[in-house]
Amino acid sequence: MQTTRGGFSVLLVVIALSTGSLLSPMTVMYSNYHEATAQKQAAQEPPNVVTIQNTSMSFPAPNSAVNKSLPHQIVVALPLRQDGKIWTGTVTFTASKPIEVEVEHKYNPKVIPDAKHGAPYNAKWIDNTTRIALSPMTMFSNTPVAVTNSPISTGSFVFAGSALLFHKTDGIPFTVTYTIDAVAKPLTQK
Repeated sequence: MQTTRGGFSVLLVVIALSTGSLLSPMTVMYSNYHEATAQKQAAQEPPNVVTIQNTSMSFPAPNSAVNKSLPHQIVVALPLRQDGKIWTGTVTFTASKPIEVEVEHKYNPKVIPDAKHGAPYNAKWIDNTTRIALSPMTMFSNTPVAVTNSPISTGSFVFAGSALLFHKTDGIPFTVTYTIDAVAKPLTQK
């Protein structure tokens, strides 16, 4: 179901576990394709070239309850690619509170790492099925701003990965304004 309010579309997204059982419904506000596609509800892939400028409010990560952790708050800036391509680009952002930025990579090693070498930080994507390796950009997590003297997160960086999220693990909602210029590219080597 989709309606329009104040220039934003509202999409009711139903999150289902891989077993097909219902997890929970949620309403996601978006002004572009990006947050709605994060819920794996769209049958088609996002566009290959995106230039986005948006302000988004976070929502609870659907897999937090399944993982029995705090209800992480997230904003999906670029959804996980399902077509084998990766996002490459630049993002500049500012958030209302200290947050993390996560560049995520599909994680399917050809050889399972042994105990001696260890595995990179990895988890399940918000669809609760796809494995991802996470690259949290913690250097932006707590930047005091001279004008307000308040800790926030702000920054700009070049990235390459399967998805891009703004994230807060303590369950406290946040707002983030961001500009992204990105292209989806095929992998030349797997």
